[in-house]
Amino acid sequence: MIVRPPYIKQKQFLNILTKPIREGIPSYADSRSNPKVIGTPDWEKYWNSELHKCINGTQIGGTWIPGFFYYYMNYKQMSTIKGVVTPDMVDLHLELAYHIEFCKANGKNLLCAKGRRKGVSEAATTMIIDYGWRFLEGYKGGVAAGNKTYVEDFLSKWRFSDSRLPPEFALKKLVDNDDEIIAGYTIRNTQGAWQDKGTFNTIYARTMHTNPNMFKGLYLNDIISEEIGEHERWIEFFGASKDCLMSGNKQVGMMTAFGTGGNVNKGSKDFKEVWHDAEKYNFVKFLIPATRFYYYGGATEHNRQLPQESELLKQYSPYQLIGVEDTELAKKHILARREAWSRAGNTKAYIEDLQNNPIDETEIFKKTVVNNFDINKLNEQDLLLSTLPHPKYTKYKMSWVKDDKTGMIKMPYEVQLTPVSIYDNQEECVWIIDTEHPRKGYRDLYSSGLDSYDQDTAKTSKSLGAMCVMIRENVIQGAMQKAPVAVISCRPNRKEKFYEMCLQLAVYYDLVGNVLVDIANGLVIQYFKEQGGAKYLAIRPTKFESENSDQTSEFGVRLTTFARPRMVGLMQTHILDHVQDIYFPELIHQLGNYDEIEVGSDNDLADAYGIALMQDISCEIRPFDYNDNTQDNRWKMPEYTTDRNGNVILKPDGGDFPINPQEDSDTFGLLFGNYK
Repeated sequence: MIVRPPYIKQKQFLNILTKPIREGIPSYADSRSNPKVIGTPDWEKYWNSELHKCINGTQIGGTWIPGFFYYYMNYKQMSTIKGVVTPDMVDLHLELAYHIEFCKANGKNLLCAKGRRKGVSEAATTMIIDYGWRFLEGYKGGVAAGNKTYVEDFLSKWRFSDSRLPPEFALKKLVDNDDEIIAGYTIRNTQGAWQDKGTFNTIYARTMHTNPNMFKGLYLNDIISEEIGEHERWIEFFGASKDCLMSGNKQVGMMTAFGTGGNVNKGSKDFKEVWHDAEKYNFVKFLIPATRFYYYGGATEHNRQLPQESELLKQYSPYQLIGVEDTELAKKHILARREAWSRAGNTKAYIEDLQNNPIDETEIFKKTVVNNFDINKLNEQDLLLSTLPHPKYTKYKMSWVKDDKTGMIKMPYEVQLTPVSIYDNQEECVWIIDTEHPRKGYRDLYSSGLDSYDQDTAKTSKSLGAMCVMIRENVIQGAMQKAPVAVISCRPNRKEKFYEMCLQLAVYYDLVGNVLVDIANGLVIQYFKEQGGAKYLAIRPTKFESENSDQTSEFGVRLTTFARPRMVGLMQTHILDHVQDIYFPELIHQLGNYDEIEVGSDNDLADAYGIALMQDISCEIRPFDYNDNTQDNRWKMPEYTTDRNGNVILKPDGGDFPINPQEDSDTFGLLFGNYK
């Protein structure tokens, strides 16, 4: 079990913050300033004590300090804009040490989803890789990233810190390059030949951008994977590397993986999958939001202190709050800052804060650069929706209307809506714009896209099923234009429930011939047919197929490498022209995270929206009001009567003009033929 903060300290805890770097190594043990102390009893006693604490850990003022945390706090030095500094004592890094200790003891991996500038990556590489290389015999550790910059950054920081260690903890190196660092030295043996000696402990540094198998075949005590949200094919890298940590069928090494809010792009799908299925990949999750390492108590009056408004100061003495974080006050401050930017209309500052200072995992997993959509327009609309006093939509449960006498579902189908209550399943519902319930008497006024699924549960994805209904371009006074008016985005326990919801929405909006389905998961098509809903399915849109297409399906669309870019093009244009008419926050979020290249992404509502745009283009019949006789009636079903001679003629109000079939048989045949 991992002990959780806050860790209320005792006075003796100050000892960890004053020795040896902060107060300086005592003169009797400082061999760098005075090499003559080497070998003296005081020198030997001091460094044996320090080595014991680094290897075995220590108990200070009732708080357990793992050895690698003691080493990190007392011997790590970093170059910053403020000069060379040592780490601040903060509960976050102590909790990280407890996570590392737990995972190593239990054969687990560690997965950190974090905000920016939390010092976690540097703390972990020191406590894991540098510590193991320096203090453990036969140690092999690997640092990997999909981006070379992160590997180079690790090496640069490691070399700086290594150069400032006291000689007693420094190691000579046989190899020191950008790929490997091997501890050891060379001496002449008794035969006069040069011989390599030492621990041969090794740090491997690898960029896995093009080859995720670069650790394959190695035996490693630790692997640190930097910024996995930027690491393409990360799961493939994990699969190729996990055996490096095994001894037979037992995991003896540990992988530690980091993903930072604001750095979640190409590898985000793998990052999200592993995060949501951590147990499957043998990971322990450690969520580090922006509220950590924000406000925390310092060791002395000269160090960082909690703000005076902190409630913690009313409960504890300052020495008890060394390193203790006030996360509630931090959250309050972050949200107030965002609200101020929102009121000022400073979208850029608002979005940057959201990306760089995520306060929960949904914000951590926001992508930043994944598509060519107008991100500024999407961000502005997202900001607008977040400031509305009330959403412009209502959530409803859908159900079939039943016959009062028999209790059977009425045929033809009718749907009734009930606003979702706090007692209902908040997921299994439809969201409908309050002003855009179906406009009766119209045909082909709506198009829809359906991104479904074929299995009840997804073992490798957290994707949902989604359906998006859009109102098409029209001349109706007060109506929205080319805008999403109703959406479903959920994954009930049974796929048939999701299929039923989609059929109900199709009936409610009278989507005859306008439900376009992604046939990659096409069981919903069979459901529609079996339930008498085939008339709602849209036929295959051939204009989104290449000339050499061999598709033969009757209904649905296949998002091929030919069709998908064209769908994305429609989405880009629609966002430019109509983003101000998208009032569903979830759709805005998914469009902001949408990956144009990635097939099988989890942004299913965005896909459904794109498919609805495809159907809008594919349906060449413009919306028509059957109640408006002033409109062009050439698509209206003709009505017939007989003249005084008994001949069948069109009723004067049944078409554009009356026709005598005997006198104008060509015209009659043309009209009648349209409805065979």
